Amino acid sequence: MSEVSFKLFFSYSHKDETLRDELAKHLTILEYQRVISSWHDRKILPGQEWDHQINDNLNTADIILLLVSSDFLFSRYCWDVEVKRAIERHDKGEACVIPVILRSVDWAGAPFARLQALPKNAKPVKSWTDQDEAFTDVARGIRAVVEELKQKRQRKREETERQRQETEALRRQREQEEAEKLKREQQAEIRRQEAERLKREQEEAEKLRQNELASEKGVDYTKLRDLLAAKKWKEADYETYLVMLQVVGRKDGDWIRSEELLNFPCTDLRTIDRLWVKYSNGHFGFSVQKEIYLSVGGKPDGQYYKEAWEKFGDRVGWRVKGNWIDYSQVTFDTFFSRGHLPLLARGGLVGLGGVKWGVLFSRIQTCKL
Repeated sequence: MSEVSFKLFFSYSHKDETLRDELAKHLTILEYQRVISSWHDRKILPGQEWDHQINDNLNTADIILLLVSSDFLFSRYCWDVEVKRAIERHDKGEACVIPVILRSVDWAGAPFARLQALPKNAKPVKSWTDQDEAFTDVARGIRAVVEELKQKRQRKREETERQRQETEALRRQREQEEAEKLKREQQAEIRRQEAERLKREQEEAEKLRQNELASEKGVDYTKLRDLLAAKKWKEADYETYLVMLQVVGRKDGDWIRSEELLNFPCTDLRTIDRLWVKYSNGHFGFSVQKEIYLSVGGKPDGQYYKEAWEKFGDRVGWRVKGNWIDYSQVTFDTFFSRGHLPLLARGGLVGLGGVKWGVLFSRIQTCKL
């Protein structure tokens, strides 16, 4: 069953009720087709407020029929309430008002006089020889209005749907733009965080680099680090000798005194040892040599222990078959004995026997390497 499309309101005088009923009969086919649903005040049920019912139906009707006669014009309620409100809604485009001239009367100057009336040529129904023909003409006129209202309603629906689709498209576009904006912002945030992370890593790396090369005497260990990183062990051994001289305020060709070793700055001693241990993967370094020295019975008290010193020389490859090797016999490679470097031969530490190394081991112990 199709939905009722249009609500029709009868505004009339009770004196014309018979003519209203006859008109309603001619509209029956439209009722059966559910094209219209008519209402008049005789449909008000007992106990209902008639004024409220009239106003409610008048204000919601799509088509308002003004059944014009002298009695209709004479009715103050019809004139002051129903006609007034009907014309207001007509002018706003909310309803279609159709004057239906039932009986002959001078209605020139009425608010609805400017509207096209029914029947044809506004000839009163009562003036037609055959009233059925008159009401048939009215019914056809109402059907034509209904068809026009259908088209308007369809156009309005299409326009509403078009606007809905446009609104939906705009909403989706805004959502997409917002999503893309959010994605750009997230990517920018990721890049910012990545930049901050890299900056922190660089700063931490720089701190580590500076800590790795720390010196109490302002000595630059960059060259030593680079030589060790390049696995240039012989050059690194010589550079170690030079920087240690620099720490105690001496120059190339000089030698380090025992008292200078005993008070050698821990920061610098630790830096030199860390670099050797790091780039040799724990194979070389002062701390490695101290560990070996202690393992063969040596004591880090600054004293010379001949037996321990000789065993230490055997272990690190400085002594072969009971004889201390010359500098030319030093093997500058990690495949050789653990603890073989640094040797510091040019510093005179080996040449003077284990005395100064005993002092150095004592300082290494004090500095907790």
